[in-house]
Amino acid sequence: MTDQNALKKEWPTLLTLTLNLALIVWTWYRLPERVPVHWNIHNEIDRYGGRFEALAMLPLLLLAVSLPLLAIQRTMPANAGVIRVVRLALALLGVIFTTQYAFDWGALKVVMVGVGVFFALLGNVMGKVQPSPWVGFRTRWTFLSKRAWHRSQRRSGLFLVCFGLLSSLVGLVLPEAWLFPWVMPLTFMVVLFGGVGWLNHLSYLDYKQDPHPEPISSAQG
Repeated sequence: MTDQNALKKEWPTLLTLTLNLALIVWTWYRLPERVPVHWNIHNEIDRYGGRFEALAMLPLLLLAVSLPLLAIQRTMPANAGVIRVVRLALALLGVIFTTQYAFDWGALKVVMVGVGVFFALLGNVMGKVQPSPWVGFRTRWTFLSKRAWHRSQRRSGLFLVCFGLLSSLVGLVLPEAWLFPWVMPLTFMVVLFGGVGWLNHLSYLDYKQDPHPEPISSAQG
């Protein structure tokens, strides 16, 4: 694949980054010089900061995380499309966090919607993940059985899409006063880690029920 063709596939991420930049500029002059930038475990403001910290710090951090993925993608061509979606999800996460100040969203609402969108996008491509030591839902048993690997990816993808959409919907619909603490963080974390634990158990069952388990000897993707 040529660099020009690869660049064409990056347009959703580039468009999202441009949208975030425009949103930051539009919001910058609408904010006072000191704005809330941190909340404690009771969802109470416990620190104020400048506009740069509020609007640009997190998007720049997410961009810094995304850039190395471009290099990693070249070493894992089998999963290039999946890594591309991860970068798009990170860019969208930056946009959603900017909306906290652009549209006066509460911190908990932003977290639930942002993380929900991230998980939903990631889950949408999980079923396409090829065997890899770095990408996908990986357990001890997924590497011992190709059947366990592919079933685990599809199953975990469905879980992430459902979990992400539900998280975003709850974050959008419920008043923020209702979210803490029973929805976020309690229910959110219980469902997430409980689901991951159950998926791990199911991958073990896939391996045990595979009549002729074929190990993944060379995971290059």
